[in-house]
Amino acid sequence: MLGLIRLYSLVVFTIASDLFFQQTHGQNVPPEQCATGVHAIIARGQAATGETGFDPLNVMAALQNLILNQIPGSTSLGLPYQYGAENKFVAVYDGAQLLQDYITSYVASCPKAKIVVVGYSLGACLTMDAICGTSSIGFIPVTALDSKYASNVIGVIAYGDETFAPLQSWNVGTCDIGLGLFPRLAPWSCEPFASSIHSYCDIGDSQCCSPFPLDNNAAHHAYQAKYDQAVVDFIKERL
Repeated sequence: MLGLIRLYSLVVFTIASDLFFQQTHGQNVPPEQCATGVHAIIARGQAATGETGFDPLNVMAALQNLILNQIPGSTSLGLPYQYGAENKFVAVYDGAQLLQDYITSYVASCPKAKIVVVGYSLGACLTMDAICGTSSIGFIPVTALDSKYASNVIGVIAYGDETFAPLQSWNVGTCDIGLGLFPRLAPWSCEPFASSIHSYCDIGDSQCCSPFPLDNNAAHHAYQAKYDQAVVDFIKERL
């Protein structure tokens, strides 16, 4: 009997998981729902230990609100990737694939769409992998987003990206000589989208600017308050 109960529980969990991903998979919308401003897709950071519930925006809610309030006609959503997964490499792969699907399906519905993708921490890793493809050791390979979407994706924002590589034209922040824990080995693959990318990394963030965490990694948790308005201003310029 106990074995049957466990089997039943597994089946129910599998079906529920499948339904969840089927319901959130893709971004097909009717023409009247296409954003006239920007469509922002936001990937939050990894869930903290002990965090419960479904919260696809978390600390990125403030940036979402700024975009919606300051750019009329905009829409947004939090990417429902596996931010609570124990294996970060699987989460990045899952999220990057999902983000690419959201971009391509939204453009199929709204060919003139202007899309902004934003990622923080683990979400930044998947965002950059989705746009540039994978070139960091240890990550599951993802092919770069087709360059034909460069006219639609007008903003690519990364906060505290562990795949951060120094000396790139799109780098923003105070980290000049550090690098991410899993640095991008082929940053040139980002070039089709280079003018749209701003990767924020500050000294003291041991995840994107190692090996010098001068402030106990506090910098990794300060991007929203420090840069959210600058991000919105950048998006306005790109529009």
